Amino acid sequence: MSTPTSTAEPIRQAALQAVQAPPVMGDPAMSGLHDAQAGAPLLASDEGGAPAFWLVPLLQGEHACGYVRVDLGGRVAQVSAFGAGPRDLAAWPQATYFSAPPQRLIDGVRARHPGVTLGAARFSFDASPARWAWRIAIGEQLVAYITPTGWYERPSGRR
Repeated sequence: MSTPTSTAEPIRQAALQAVQAPPVMGDPAMSGLHDAQAGAPLLASDEGGAPAFWLVPLLQGEHACGYVRVDLGGRVAQVSAFGAGPRDLAAWPQATYFSAPPQRLIDGVRARHPGVTLGAARFSFDASPARWAWRIAIGEQLVAYITPTGWYERPSGRR
C-alpha cells in the first residue's frame, strides 16, 4: 500500500526514535536494530479494509532485521527483532517482502486452488496485529495469509 510522504515520514521517525531509546537501546537482543534503516511504512488494514496500524521494516541491506508497529495515532506499539539474536541472518526476511508478497508463495496458493480467482494482495493481519501478513482472498470462502516464511489459509470472516 503506498503512503503519501507527508504521512509516512512521521511514522518512520517514530520508529527510528523507538529503536534508539530505552528499553530497546539497552537490550542486547535488540542490538542488531540500532544500525538499521527504517523502510517505507506499510499501512495495515483490518478484515474489512479499514486502516488498522503501520508497520515499519527495519532494514540492513537487502534484509529486514526487525520491525516497529505504530498505531494510527503515531504511538509505537511494538519493536521486534527477527531471529534468536542480533545476527541471526537466516531469520531475516528479504526486504522486498515489505513491498509485495513473494511471487513463489502466491504461486503456491494458486497451485492449491487452480481455477479459483485470487483477490489483490493487501497488507493486513489475522485476528491480531501481532499476526501481520499479506492477505489475499481465495474466491469468496477463503483467505490466504502470506507471511515472510510461508502461507496458510483460513475461512473468510473467521475470528
